[in-house]
Amino acid sequence: MELGSVMAQAFSSAFAPVTMLYALLGVILGVTVGAIPGLTGDMAIAILLPFVYKVDPSMSLGLLIGIYKGSMFGGSISAISFGVPGTPAAAATVEDGYPLAKKGRPLQAMLQALYSSFTGDLISSLLLVFLTVPMGQLAIQFGPTEFFALYVFSLVVIAILNRDSRIKGILAAVLGILIGCIGSDPVAGASRMVFGIRMFRGGFSTVPVLVGTFAISELIVQYSTAYSDKILYKLGQTKERIEVNLKNKEDKYTLKDYWNTLRCTIIGGIIGTIIGILPGAGSSIACYLSYGVGRSAAKDGDKFGTGVLNGVAAPEAGNSATCGASVIPLLAFGIPGSATAALIGAALTMQGINPGPTMFSANKVVIYAFFIIVLYASFFNLGVSRCLIPIYAKISKMKPKYLIPIIFSLAILGCYTTDNSVSNVFIMLLFGALGVVLRKFRIPLGPFILGFLIGPSAERALRQALSMGNNDVMVLFQRPIAIAFYVATIAFICIIAYTFRKNKETLDKGAHSDDE
Repeated sequence: MELGSVMAQAFSSAFAPVTMLYALLGVILGVTVGAIPGLTGDMAIAILLPFVYKVDPSMSLGLLIGIYKGSMFGGSISAISFGVPGTPAAAATVEDGYPLAKKGRPLQAMLQALYSSFTGDLISSLLLVFLTVPMGQLAIQFGPTEFFALYVFSLVVIAILNRDSRIKGILAAVLGILIGCIGSDPVAGASRMVFGIRMFRGGFSTVPVLVGTFAISELIVQYSTAYSDKILYKLGQTKERIEVNLKNKEDKYTLKDYWNTLRCTIIGGIIGTIIGILPGAGSSIACYLSYGVGRSAAKDGDKFGTGVLNGVAAPEAGNSATCGASVIPLLAFGIPGSATAALIGAALTMQGINPGPTMFSANKVVIYAFFIIVLYASFFNLGVSRCLIPIYAKISKMKPKYLIPIIFSLAILGCYTTDNSVSNVFIMLLFGALGVVLRKFRIPLGPFILGFLIGPSAERALRQALSMGNNDVMVLFQRPIAIAFYVATIAFICIIAYTFRKNKETLDKGAHSDDE
């Protein structure tokens, strides 16, 4: 099929009124769930997965991309309104967003968050459009050896690049890989690690695992008394609620404000894009890293934490810039850059579209329609959020406990209707309980899910490579691209270890000075 014909079909599919409506609804839903503390875009996408696989791929992508983009900005609304981030990605926004609100400038802070979020997202989306196809063409040249080396690099990054604890990140990734191995051997076909349970013989379907891990576990945690009391205490006693008043003449945002914060916005956008491409790094890391680098680069960096616009611009541009970037490795290599990208990949797989190099030959129309939707969804997010900021600020005060029964019912219904199987419901509940345990011990869910999705592919590539090399392990180290990935893996480990050591030395010096 010629490129002109492909583009015509892609434009027709992407700009179909129903596709644009789905994208618009996705943005509205994304901002809404992002604004409510405890609800996330991941949860919304996971819940909707079973319901979108029967519609046209462009429609489902429009809905899911809209949720992804909208939730990134939505988290800043509650962060600015009363100091409670709606999503983990907005945690750093609290540092300057909430002080700005207390100074009587909540609208200015929200508009800064919106415009910086849009700019960072647009940078990342444009990079997605221009980089994905060349990377996909490169990936076509990959054999099992190169893919195994790439999977090794990805799994190491996923496991180590965890902000809270690298040990827990590694544990989560390993656990995900082990669970991904349950079921049938990919080569021999024999059952393994099923423990005599018939339901385990075919392995675990992606949808119930994702819905259970992300959505059900979050609902269980929120329903618990301790968590509910904590949220109510924060909202009702420790935080002063800030009302957004559009009639306040002093609370305004100008073009000069945007220009003065553009440097931090671009820095955040670049950092977020780089972090987004790295498998498993995630928006939370991008948010904090952008905030830290922005503080060093800004003229008013010493005032960060007191309520300055640059302190809002950097983290918001950083977390939003991960949206488009995290999808690049998904489309090019079949490796999602984030948990949300993994959910989008699952949606594509459910519709018979396998993310990776083959997608560029088998599903060109879907690829280019995806690019178009990603771009105009950013403008949908900008327009909708700009008009409805005051409403979203009020929505952010909703108590999640009122939504829990509805969301739980949708999760059960969705998992059952995927295959009309009760087993999916039991698997969903099983992984919901596992998700609660992981959250209890602060083990990150992202590395776990990505390990679950990537692990079986890594095993398959390894065994294919060994089979082609007559079981000689050295076959893994004979291709230049594979060697490059191994070198990159070692270099990455060394950089992380060096950074950790330097940070530890700095902390030790600070503690010593305090003692003196």
